[in-house]
Amino acid sequence: MDQSRVNNNIHNYYCTHESRSLNTKRSSDSLVMNVDTLPRNDALELAILSQFPAQCSSSVFPNRKRRYRKSQEIYNTNSRTICSTANTNGEIEKNSDLSCAVCCAVAHGYNFDAISCESCKAFFRRNALFNTDRLKCRHDGACEISVETRRRCKSCRLNKCFTVGMRKEWILTEEEKVTKKRRIEENRRTRVSDTNDGIQPKDLIGNSSFISNIVTAYNDRIKLDLTGYGWSYPLTRKITGLYQIINAKNTTALRLISFYKRLYDFDVLNEIDKVNLIKTNLHYILFFHASLKYDPIHDVYHEENTNDKPLYGVHIREAYGVDTYIRCTKLIRSLYSIVQMDKHIMQVVLVIFLFSKGLSVMRKSNEPLVNNYQQIFQIQNKYAEQLWLFIEKNYGNVQAVRIFSSLITKCLLIQEFIRDIEHDIYEKLDPCQVPPILRSLIQTP
Repeated sequence: MDQSRVNNNIHNYYCTHESRSLNTKRSSDSLVMNVDTLPRNDALELAILSQFPAQCSSSVFPNRKRRYRKSQEIYNTNSRTICSTANTNGEIEKNSDLSCAVCCAVAHGYNFDAISCESCKAFFRRNALFNTDRLKCRHDGACEISVETRRRCKSCRLNKCFTVGMRKEWILTEEEKVTKKRRIEENRRTRVSDTNDGIQPKDLIGNSSFISNIVTAYNDRIKLDLTGYGWSYPLTRKITGLYQIINAKNTTALRLISFYKRLYDFDVLNEIDKVNLIKTNLHYILFFHASLKYDPIHDVYHEENTNDKPLYGVHIREAYGVDTYIRCTKLIRSLYSIVQMDKHIMQVVLVIFLFSKGLSVMRKSNEPLVNNYQQIFQIQNKYAEQLWLFIEKNYGNVQAVRIFSSLITKCLLIQEFIRDIEHDIYEKLDPCQVPPILRSLIQTP
């Protein structure tokens, strides 16, 4: 487009439409112009003249000081200005079709005050602060810098970086980096401190009683009268290791259900959600609970303060084989390390996993939907937060991170373990010989 023609058009509009079409007004800092009122062709010409994309928003706010770039900074005409356009939803979209002013590679914005790619950005940061005399060009400084050739001559590449306007004073020194990092860390600590000042005292005051209520409910489950809940009919087969395990699981399941019924957050749920949570999650919770009654020295499982018959590791080996026994015992021992630190942690974990969705994702049958997912999610978050505060208060932040990370890892391993042994259980179990409460937990293929 002829530049003189553009200038003439602009002049004509200033002369004939100054008060009516352009709606211009002058201030000390800027000229405000409504380009939307112009015909399409003239708007295009104005856009090109002012180096604005034609589709950009045409409003320039008054009193906004514009920073004018030096002529040498506008070096590469292939480096196009980012154009912000509004889509049908009113959201701002950006055109990322930019070219690096140094090597013409794809760029995403300004680095050190010039449009450049990530490669040239990193190159400039590494070399701009050093003495440029150490870089020598073999072709008298006449090398062409492109995507293909930019690695061949550091001297010419660096010179071109300076030519297009990249500023070495914008590179942070090591001292400035340390200062910036320290300032960011101080700001982060201030935010954390402000947050803790706002919520932590109240949470910590109630945290002890919150955990105590869970512990009390857990201990009270022992009082459950299990008469008539076990084998309500004579067994027609020998008590094998598998059936010894089933019997122990049945007793534990009944006590855990009694424990959950004593919790207000479980009691307020509707009956369907209660049944679904128990049915889908209790299978995995039994595994975590096993660590609370495990004696690693004698390899035996026994509930404290009860007359329950102990379950020995030999029963597991007899029921599932040596490989499964080793795998199971390894998981239980890793969970037992948390119990050794504080058994109250594991008792709260039993509640957190009760209010979980997706624990049975690895099993063959679909997990039933709950009616009040949001309510259950919020309850689980509350217990998880209280457990975190409890661990952090008594054992420190680092230990809290380690325990939560370990619990998540162990949960995944338990999911895999139960999936792998389910098929074996289906083949060996006679459903008629399984107590009703456990029969409802078994998901047949």
